[in-house]
Amino acid sequence: MLTGLDRAADSPWTVLDTDFADGERFVATWQAWDRNARSTRMLHYMGFVPPGAVLAPANQTPHGKALANALWGLTAKPGFYRLLLAEGKVSLTLCFGAANASLAQVSLQADSIYFSAATGEHKLLLALSKCCKRGTRVYLADDGDEATTHGLSGLGFREVAPKSWTYDPAWSVRRSRQTSRASWHKAQRCTVIGAGISGASVARSLALRGWKVQVLDAHAHPSGGASGLPAGLVSPVHSLDDGPLSQLTRSGCALMRQHAQNSLVQGQDWEPSGSLRQRPAQVGHADAGPSQWLKDAFWLQPAALVRAWLSTPGLAFVGNARVDRLARDGDAWVCLDASGKELARSELLVVANALDAARLLDVAAPSPALIAALKQMHPMYGGLSVGSSEGVQGLPDVPLQGSGNFLPSVPWSQTRHWVAGAGFEAAPLPNASILHAGNRSRLALLDPKVERAVAAQFDAGEVAHWQGQRCVSHDRLPLVGAVQAAPDASLWMSAAMGARGLTLAALCAELLAARIHAEPLPLPTRLARLLDAQRLERRTQSAT
Repeated sequence: MLTGLDRAADSPWTVLDTDFADGERFVATWQAWDRNARSTRMLHYMGFVPPGAVLAPANQTPHGKALANALWGLTAKPGFYRLLLAEGKVSLTLCFGAANASLAQVSLQADSIYFSAATGEHKLLLALSKCCKRGTRVYLADDGDEATTHGLSGLGFREVAPKSWTYDPAWSVRRSRQTSRASWHKAQRCTVIGAGISGASVARSLALRGWKVQVLDAHAHPSGGASGLPAGLVSPVHSLDDGPLSQLTRSGCALMRQHAQNSLVQGQDWEPSGSLRQRPAQVGHADAGPSQWLKDAFWLQPAALVRAWLSTPGLAFVGNARVDRLARDGDAWVCLDASGKELARSELLVVANALDAARLLDVAAPSPALIAALKQMHPMYGGLSVGSSEGVQGLPDVPLQGSGNFLPSVPWSQTRHWVAGAGFEAAPLPNASILHAGNRSRLALLDPKVERAVAAQFDAGEVAHWQGQRCVSHDRLPLVGAVQAAPDASLWMSAAMGARGLTLAALCAELLAARIHAEPLPLPTRLARLLDAQRLERRTQSAT
């Protein structure tokens, strides 16, 4: 099958498949990887799925069944979707859409390529060659027609066996395409600052790639900040034009659902509940407005997922460790507390502690544009109202979203509770009464019948509250990437998730890990650029 899987067993292997079809080639490749892989190695597989295709793997081997399970519930809408298998050691990215369009948005240097000769037009072959480095092996699905073989020859490929070609052009290949562009050829020590959902997801992604990761947090326990909410709703954003935010949240929601399936207890920590998006009721009307069923939505308890991520082998959590400043000592970043005590020392550092990131990153002398982006990060506040759902009549069967969210029944403090909220305020609410009044008002707009069902608990003061702050960027999208624009960047960040941390944190972690290791990105390049920490710098340069 694949030549080379038995070599460089400590290095990742990247495969591009222009026609994923029923997944049989992926299963065979995964099986071959299993026979040869070592513990620190990863398999990255990117497969193209044509519009309208239905993925229904028939392979009944353990690997085939694992693939079918991972595909369950996956939407077929255009976009990139990352699936994590073999406890995260196998990364499968499915690209739904026309092959030409998908290939134009791919960022990778493949070790092996499966190519369908039926799609062998010159533009596709040219784009394919740009995903190759010297030595990349291309396997044809059939013998290939004359146009395909002529095209391959003209682009620098050499036939080495029937239906097997190697990229070996007579001309010089750019250095970036001869070897991996990864700054880190061998994983070392890494420190992640922040043990919320952003930091924990980054730490897990890096630990799976062989890093020894230490996670520092100012709180005594993980999820001490905004990630400590009782429960939250994970849901894609739908828009008529299927814009960038819709595509980002759809991919992020699908990835987070995998993590929940693989790491949490259904019914206790999460539930694939779906959700009804409702338009606000009109003033004076007793019922809610029209609704839209969102089958991909689900609720989860983020603290449970953070704990699961932090239990990844090779990862250690240190609480009560507030980083006051950063220092550079040779090749290492040193994290110091207020007294000057060393908290951690590592070759790689990722800052994922929301608003505090701006203060810490001054030491790295980032670009003026990134400094401006960091200064524009600001807090937004929101709070939840939580009441007992035991015996309450009139609660919906599924979560509601629209004017705030409402979760009808989640486990909390040994019993089942409803959760209502949350606002998006520029300042913290001074007391619980004002917080509850805001949530109750939003709930009355979301569904007046539900507000009436819980009104007695509000009136009797039997509703608890939770309040937290979110870190928001200038354009309300996360800042993910290198702080220093250098090929050997050792300081990175993943912050400013805003109100979408539950939906985007895991996707941002995969994006950051892929950037560090020059792996295939989990997103189309145009969407990955929207999240890049250096995006303001890039816009400034393009405008001059």
